[in-house]
Amino acid sequence: MRITTTVTKKGRINIFADGEYAFTVPVLIWYASGFSEGETLTEEALWALRLEGQAADAYETAVRMLSLRAHGERELINKLRQKYPAQAAAAAVEKCKENLLLDDEAFSCALASELAEKKHFSPERIEKELLFRGIDRETAKNAVLSLDIDRKTGIIRIIRKMHLPPAPEQKELNRAIRRLLTAGYSMGEIRQVLRVPEEYAEQE
Repeated sequence: MRITTTVTKKGRINIFADGEYAFTVPVLIWYASGFSEGETLTEEALWALRLEGQAADAYETAVRMLSLRAHGERELINKLRQKYPAQAAAAAVEKCKENLLLDDEAFSCALASELAEKKHFSPERIEKELLFRGIDRETAKNAVLSLDIDRKTGIIRIIRKMHLPPAPEQKELNRAIRRLLTAGYSMGEIRQVLRVPEEYAEQE
């Protein structure tokens, strides 16, 4: 197939095969390929060029996502696969790892600490969240074990955030219980704290 090109307004390269538009790649990918205008390429070479361009775009997207917040490896690759082919997403993630932009252990510890300090989740709820983010079970468990969580204190902090009065109405009480159950605490633990309003009541 005879290859011709045009430059987009954003400085990318449109690739045409035998006069028909095929795909677009970053300008650096085109020049690094060593191909030239009017050259004849096989389907395999054309496909490889397209994949390299997709991988470059996926990596750029990955870096932008990581600049906004940390991600776990599996979480990142799943997000990239919503927009890019699996092979391109995997290549982008590998490049992120090579450039030390991804570290599941550090990410897990940081997220576990944030969930404990800001949301006051129980250890079980934190581990569940880490697993949901794609962290493997062993790494998630180790991250939770690194924390020093007092379950009773966690319950009290959530109750105080909700400004639950010492003698709440049933509707307020039910809302607090639902939130505490969602945070990973058992009904027995919750009732034990709620029986002693003096412990959770905010000081005047």
